Amino acid sequence: MIDLHIHTIYSDGSDEPEMILRKADRFGLRYISITDHDSLGAYEKLGSRTISQSYRCGLIPGCEFSVVYDKMPIEVLGYGIDLEVIRESGLVSEERFLERENHYISEMKEICRNLGLKLTESLSIKSGKAFATQVIHADLRKYPENEKHLTSEIWGSVNAFYRTCINNEDSPFFLNQTKDYPTLEEITKLIKKAGGKSFLAHLYGYFTKNHIEFLNSLISLHLLDGIECYHSLHDREKTENLLNYCHTHGLYASGGSDYHGELKPTVVIGESIEGVQIPFEIVEPWLKYLWK
Repeated sequence: MIDLHIHTIYSDGSDEPEMILRKADRFGLRYISITDHDSLGAYEKLGSRTISQSYRCGLIPGCEFSVVYDKMPIEVLGYGIDLEVIRESGLVSEERFLERENHYISEMKEICRNLGLKLTESLSIKSGKAFATQVIHADLRKYPENEKHLTSEIWGSVNAFYRTCINNEDSPFFLNQTKDYPTLEEITKLIKKAGGKSFLAHLYGYFTKNHIEFLNSLISLHLLDGIECYHSLHDREKTENLLNYCHTHGLYASGGSDYHGELKPTVVIGESIEGVQIPFEIVEPWLKYLWK
């Protein structure tokens, strides 16, 4: 069993890196990857000590990168990356992240004022790696009078708010984030330079009319090494379809729970959905090529 999509306090998770390792060890995971959003903080916290001396699980260096493709923000998972190469790129600095996300919060305050919505005027991100969208959505929900202005799906789901409002040019909540994100080509080139492999994260987490057509357009660029097939947003049928897609198109397969701790309390380390463990066998074809 493995889990190659895990978040810690160094992005929008609730667990310390050491706690993640303890849980992975307790659950008997063979390999894990901590994939915080645009952050290597967990690896800096763990330092250079040999993980295998304390835990049975192997730790694959990873990161979930925010990128833009066809004017749409998506996420790419990089595995087996040389952390120093990524650091030197400057794309994962905390200062850059905080400046970007606080700018979005300032823009959203003005949007909410114009729409007659209540949002805390002092709202900002002081530290950590919580995204502006998450902070804004949580704050909007603090005021019951805002609910009538949003659909039940958007009110109840931060992902729906992000994908269908923040990223939608036709929505009054639209924020032009694409100017601040690296392109898919730039990130996959960086991951390759760092000796890693690039995987499209959670295909079915994106709001698009036809997921397979969207996937085809991405794969046609020949930039990605593989697809995250197992994920907490992918049911058994979707997982199987993606595994078959990888086999047909000569792509590698990966999988992770997208564990966030308290933020997603129903998501369990080592499982994509309830009762479905993520098998080590899917990474065997490509794991041997890392760090070479």
